[in-house]
Amino acid sequence: MDDLVLAGAAGIIGLFMAAVVLLYGAYSIAGLMYAALVSREYGVMLIITATILAAVSFYMAAGIWLRSTDRI
Repeated sequence: MDDLVLAGAAGIIGLFMAAVVLLYGAYSIAGLMYAALVSREYGVMLIITATILAAVSFYMAAGIWLRSTDRI
């Protein structure tokens, strides 16, 4: 039973650390986009937006492909 509790606690700590890293990344990107907006660097905003959209599209495409091949 102690191993199960230890594994669960380690999993929760790992999830919390991942959430902190992701939130810091989102905060940094939002700050960069705000700075680009204020300085009227629309190219930077376009590149960041396109990168985010591409990442979301690839993530969705992978999910659709995994569903169609009955892997998930």
